[in-house]
Amino acid sequence: MLKVGSRASTLATAQAEQVVRLITDAGVACELVLFETKGDKILDRALDAIGDKGLFTTELENALIAGTIDLAVHSLKDLPTTLMEDLTIGAYLLPEDPRDVLIAAPHLTWETLPSGAVIGTSSLRRKAFLSAMRPDLEIVPVRGNLQTRVEKWKSQGWDGLILAAAGVHRLHWQDMIASYMDPWTFVPSPGQGVLAAEIRRDNEPIQQLLASLNDEQAALRARAVRACLAQLGGGCQIPFGAYAELVDSHVLRMRAKVGDLQGEHILVADVQGDVADPERIGREAGQRLIEQGALKLL
Repeated sequence: MLKVGSRASTLATAQAEQVVRLITDAGVACELVLFETKGDKILDRALDAIGDKGLFTTELENALIAGTIDLAVHSLKDLPTTLMEDLTIGAYLLPEDPRDVLIAAPHLTWETLPSGAVIGTSSLRRKAFLSAMRPDLEIVPVRGNLQTRVEKWKSQGWDGLILAAAGVHRLHWQDMIASYMDPWTFVPSPGQGVLAAEIRRDNEPIQQLLASLNDEQAALRARAVRACLAQLGGGCQIPFGAYAELVDSHVLRMRAKVGDLQGEHILVADVQGDVADPERIGREAGQRLIEQGALKLL
């Protein structure tokens, strides 16, 4: 019986159940083990005020090391680029739409949001990019799982809420989406929409199982954007986005974007190259941002 670890939120559980179905369909029985992480417990402070790395992953990684679970399912965007010793990403799974979305009342879209509209977001990246694109908006912080954020949007009477399309899709809430944000302008979090299966390096049977389930295209895109993030320090709570897509079977292109929280200074790097070495593309994008002064903004 393979023990699969996950955060206990509704979205995280739904994602883990999708992975469990994949593994079960491959002929291996699974048991789901749920955890509450530091990021789940502390809801009265912004994520960047709590700490940077491992807010939603450390408890699962500790369980992997201890042997309490055999595999941990993460939203890749929550997973730091430097993993705990003896752990590795065994597979990149079930990629969803990487874009961000605007949740709003039926009569509103991104294009029709009025000046002074109040928009909720839990992300430094989204705050920075929103401020740069629409300095006339009022941006308010909102913490909690997806359900909590949607409830706050409704109860507070805000005009809109920015969320990851992947989570909205996985909970089948598409009817609330007012607009999809252009990923080349409103650049998503690195790896957004992809699930990561983290395992112990020495667990060869699970490595072989996951190798057969790995989404190769998602892996190439993820490796590029995570290499860029690593070049900039590897944190998950910074105003930084990176998006990559395959031009064809040989070429991968990506955009990395960083800004200050006021949206007054935005830096962009575009790189494309041989798909055989996605990390090189990511590192080059990161270096171009550093040469523009990105580290001063982070």
